[in-house]
Amino acid sequence: MPDHAIAPAGKATGPPTPSASEPAAFRAEFPVFERLSYLNAGTEGPVPRRASDAAHRRLDLETARGRCGQEYFAELMALRDRLRDAYAGLLGCAPSELALTGSTTDGVNTVIAGLDLRPGDEILTTDEEHPGLLAPLGRARRRYGISVRMVPFDEIAGQVSPKTRLIACSHVSWVRGRLVDTAALAQTGVPVLLDAAQAIGAIRVDVRALGCDFYAASGQKWLCGPEGSGCLYVRKERLEELLIPWPGYGSLADPEQALELAPAEGAARLDLGFPTGIRSAWCLAAFEVFANAGWGWVHDRAAELAATLAHRLTELGLEVLPRGRSTLVSWKAADAKGEVGRFAADRFVVRSIPAFDVVRASVGAWSSEDELEALARLAAGGRS
Repeated sequence: MPDHAIAPAGKATGPPTPSASEPAAFRAEFPVFERLSYLNAGTEGPVPRRASDAAHRRLDLETARGRCGQEYFAELMALRDRLRDAYAGLLGCAPSELALTGSTTDGVNTVIAGLDLRPGDEILTTDEEHPGLLAPLGRARRRYGISVRMVPFDEIAGQVSPKTRLIACSHVSWVRGRLVDTAALAQTGVPVLLDAAQAIGAIRVDVRALGCDFYAASGQKWLCGPEGSGCLYVRKERLEELLIPWPGYGSLADPEQALELAPAEGAARLDLGFPTGIRSAWCLAAFEVFANAGWGWVHDRAAELAATLAHRLTELGLEVLPRGRSTLVSWKAADAKGEVGRFAADRFVVRSIPAFDVVRASVGAWSSEDELEALARLAAGGRS
């Protein structure tokens, strides 16, 4: 899809202006960089100034005008539809295949609770999964009597058995930043649920090309939205296989006949609650920042900077974990938690993953070459 295909209203815009794609101009959209070298978008993305402004304007409007009446609810629904269009455009799917959720884990729970799992069924996952994916699998094991089998990340496609009802794993490993072989997963013929927390907004994604059935994503990381934002792609051929695990007003074709549970059209039946105007306004304004710069430029610059950091860390003698073309760079540290504190003293924000004894940096298009060089030197024992 063209880089400018994502606009906050889900409509195409013209090509970005040259200044929008200049690294310094793009970085200036995020006030946090005035005081910190923020390298932890894999947990929470930096907030663009215009997203903060949009959220405050919406809050001021609702405070002054009240939250009732036809106009108010029409605006909320319009914002909801624009947000659905924006997520769908970014993922390369139809808006009717896109549910609005509050997190990646919300999407994972929706799929697992919506499947008709039974004792003897198996869910296949990997040894590099986030607790946000593993916890729903643990609940399913306890609730439905299924088995959950954990295998090495790079071997999952070859581990499918006749009992495997679902493959559930990360598109991009939150530990190493490597990508799962989605083509091999699709060839298994088993439904595939991908955790997209470290993919959406960070790398190019086309869910149809991936061949997955479900794609659960969050909005607060690489899309720089608020907590409580996210989406779930459900391939249209799979929609009728899912029960509505958390039905509510918006799930229904006719709310006046709620006990009948006749579902709304499309994946909107799986929406988790009704997105607030403030949350939608924030998300859409953040989308605009990326769209103006050009999604292709954003993805390419982030991947190139991350690769440069990984190479530099290796040059300086650190053990960088094998990775793919992603925005995450992890390296071994004897005291990962202590290292994070040492970085913080120099105004670098990174994170540790103690279970794997690594420090992880999340590199975005907003990052600068100078700060990554300083980070590498600091990691090697120098001072920035």
